[in-house]
Amino acid sequence: MTTTLARRAPARTTRRGADDLAGLAPMVRLVVRRNRVRLVVWLVVLVALVAYVASYYRELFSTQQALDEFAAVSDTPGIRALTGLSPVANTLGGAVWTKSWMTLALSLALGVVFLVTRNGRADEEAGRTELLRSRALGVHAHAAASWVVLAALCLAVGAGVAAVSVSQGLDPQGAGIAGSLVLGASVTGVGLFGLGVAAVSGQVAATARGANALAACVVLGCYVLRMIGDLGDGTLTWASPIGWAQEAQPFAGNRWWPLVLLVVVSVGLCAVAVAVEGVRDQGTGLLAARPGPASAPARFGSPLGLGLRLQRGPVVGWSLAVVLTALLFGSVVDAMNDLMDDVGGDATAILGGTGVSALLALLVSMIALVTAVFAIQSALTLRADEATGILEPQLAGALSRTRWALERLVIPVVGSAVLLVVGGAILGAVHGSTVDDPAQAAVMAGAALAYWPAVMVLVGLAVALLGWAPRLALPVTWGVLVAMWIATMLGEVLGLPAWLLDALPFAAVPYLPLEELAWTPLVVLTAVAVGLASTGLRRFARRDVEPA
Repeated sequence: MTTTLARRAPARTTRRGADDLAGLAPMVRLVVRRNRVRLVVWLVVLVALVAYVASYYRELFSTQQALDEFAAVSDTPGIRALTGLSPVANTLGGAVWTKSWMTLALSLALGVVFLVTRNGRADEEAGRTELLRSRALGVHAHAAASWVVLAALCLAVGAGVAAVSVSQGLDPQGAGIAGSLVLGASVTGVGLFGLGVAAVSGQVAATARGANALAACVVLGCYVLRMIGDLGDGTLTWASPIGWAQEAQPFAGNRWWPLVLLVVVSVGLCAVAVAVEGVRDQGTGLLAARPGPASAPARFGSPLGLGLRLQRGPVVGWSLAVVLTALLFGSVVDAMNDLMDDVGGDATAILGGTGVSALLALLVSMIALVTAVFAIQSALTLRADEATGILEPQLAGALSRTRWALERLVIPVVGSAVLLVVGGAILGAVHGSTVDDPAQAAVMAGAALAYWPAVMVLVGLAVALLGWAPRLALPVTWGVLVAMWIATMLGEVLGLPAWLLDALPFAAVPYLPLEELAWTPLVVLTAVAVGLASTGLRRFARRDVEPA
């Protein structure tokens, strides 16, 4: 008997390149569908920010003398470090750049970081990527689709900023629109840099939280590096990609080559991410998740102790933000007061009065708004823990939902009070040192603490939504804060009706130190906050746990 051996078919070779991106077009549509609201919000808010600053500055600085005075006030180490200073700050375009560019660029970069992680590492961590790859989907199609959509967002924001700049006439007369184009391109460049950093961090870290933290640290580290460079001889500014975009100098040098460097670095980072994604295992990162210690401190056994451990990064970050903001505000009070006096009537609409007391009252309200962001972020971690499943293991024992929520709420309740006192005291101390009045520290600490009931109203709103509409808690609470921020800071300038402004929690707070202290609105605000929180907690104790 003879045996016939079947000839083995040659092994099929995997076609790289096109196969790795198979299904890219459907994935792009999916990413747009899942993120359509976020994409529109980021685009509208960032472009509207520049549009508002440009139109407002056009009215505020209607003469060259006013622009010269703005440039003189801005030429301080604090302004250079925090926002940068345009070489032509005494022009309308330079003033708008100094006021808004750093905020705009950093916001876009960090927003892109979070969106890249949401559509990349977070999907992989949740198992969604593995499910999608069970169909005819290339290994890089999911990530590439996210990068394409978010690169388009960066381009759209840059184009919108350039269009606003052209329409507002920010370019010097007779200079064409080169400055506006460089302005928009510089914003796009920083956004693309954030995209590249997030693409790599999503391959390095094994969790979404780790990827966000790593990418945010890199972006903010570049910002700090630029800050140090601007305070020195400028050498370290060129070591930071954010510094490259800054050195494009819209309306002044109009340099394009630093922006080319940003694009090259961004493409290089994405190429590194592609290379890593092609060799690592699904669900893992280059940095494996570290195993926890064999034992934990006893304080981690309580909701408060665990909450402090989980929120230590935001607590430290917002504390630094409040301290730096108070230091900056305190150091420029006198210069800003002189500038507002020269501006005249327009300043009265902004400050709600005249003199140093009115300016201090405005600055205290801004510190309170920063503190409100911390308080809301901390309060909303209750919903985040529920959505991610961290809550259910904690409730498996004898711990009640009400006790868990109350202990966790200690962080925003007590933390916001501490930040208000510290921020107000630092503002007063720095200002007091310039006018030889040490008592200003205590006065401004009290003025800031007066905003605590208003901040608690926002925390109470977050808790009420946690109980009655948990899936709406995050977008509604943040939306209310943004609307209140705009109305509080710009309401009178924008011509909003008085009844609407008076109905805002922050509007009810006595405008200290300009006005006399009135206890009635503070008691009413505290009662409203307690009522909102109570109804939310009662509902939360009875409803089902709703994961995301």
